[in-house]
Amino acid sequence: MPLQLGDGLKLLQLDAKLKPRLVYCRSLRLSVTRTVRVQTKRRKRKESISKSAFRVKYLRRSRKLWNRYLNSRPWVNRLYESFLDVRPGQEIVDVGCGPGDFTRYLARLSDGNSKILGIDSNPKSIKAGIADTKKAHLSHVVSYKLGDAYKIPIDDDYADLTCCRTLLMHLDDPLKAVREMARITKPGGHVVAVEQGKMGIYYDPNDKRFSRLSDQVWEAQLRGIRKLEGKEYRIGEKLPGIFQEAGLVDMKAEIQNNVYLASDPRQPLNDIKEELRFYLAFFKERMENDRKYQVAGGLSNAKISEYNKGYMSKTEGLLADDQKLRRDPTIITDALYIVSGMKPRQT
Repeated sequence: MPLQLGDGLKLLQLDAKLKPRLVYCRSLRLSVTRTVRVQTKRRKRKESISKSAFRVKYLRRSRKLWNRYLNSRPWVNRLYESFLDVRPGQEIVDVGCGPGDFTRYLARLSDGNSKILGIDSNPKSIKAGIADTKKAHLSHVVSYKLGDAYKIPIDDDYADLTCCRTLLMHLDDPLKAVREMARITKPGGHVVAVEQGKMGIYYDPNDKRFSRLSDQVWEAQLRGIRKLEGKEYRIGEKLPGIFQEAGLVDMKAEIQNNVYLASDPRQPLNDIKEELRFYLAFFKERMENDRKYQVAGGLSNAKISEYNKGYMSKTEGLLADDQKLRRDPTIITDALYIVSGMKPRQT
C-alpha cells in the first residue's frame, strides 16, 4: 500500500504511515591550436527509491507529523523506555541519524544524562541535525559526525548502545552495516534496529476493490524494489536472523503497531488534513517514478494508473469535505519491529 495516511515512517514508507538530466559535451584538446567537442552519451543518474526519503526537507516534515501522532499515543514512549533501558552515563550512537529526530529522542529518554552521537553520510542532514539540536537545547548531550554506515568513524568497543531507525531498509547490504554497529559496541552492550515489517493493512469497507488493489500495488512495489535495487524495504521480520549472523546474542523483539483512522478524536481535524495534504503532494511527486518498481514487481500499467487515479480522487475528496473525512472508516496499520541483540562479553 504505497503512500497512505501515516506513511511518513514508511517511506519512504515510507522512511511507510510514497529531474531532468543533461546531455553534455566534453572538450578534448588534441593540439595547441585545435579543439574538438565530443558529445557523450546521455548518462542517467540512478534514481534510488531511497533518494526522496533522505531529503532533509522531507525528513523534517514527516518526522514532525510522526511526532505529533506519537503525542497522542503516550504508551509508545513507555515501550521504548522499557525496551532500550537507557541509563545515565551511557555512550549511545545513532547510525543513519538523518537530521537527528531519533537522536534527540534518545537524549530525552536519558533525561540528558547520556552522551548521544549521531552518524550520517549526508552533510546536509548533519548540518540540519546540529541546528535542530541547538533549537531543542540538547547540544550539551547530542553531537553529530559525518560517516558511512558501512564504515562508521568510531573506534571499536565504544558504545553501550548502538541504534538505527529505518536505515537498514535502504541498504543493499544490511548485514555489513549491523556488523559495523556491533564492532563499535562494547562487549555486553546492545545493538538495536527499528525497522518496518510486512504487517500492514489498508482497508476501506466502502471500497473493497480499491482496498485489494492497494494491497496488490504495495506488494508489487516491494518486489520491484527488491528486484531493481536489492533492498528489503520491509526488513523487520529478518532482523533477528541478520543479528545472529552478525554475531549478536540474546536477541529480543517488540512490535510498535501504528493505527491510522481519520475518525479518531485524539487527532485534531486540522492535523489530519495537514498530513493528508503532505502525503498527497509527495505521492504526486513520486508516483511515476514508483511505477517502474510496480511494473518490475509484476503489476500492469493499467492497474497502476487505476490505483493512482483512485488514491488521488479519494484523498482530494476527503480534503474537500470535513464531515466526510471525520466519518471515513478506512483503517490503515503498519508495524515497526524493534529488535535488540547483545555483543557477547569477552571471556
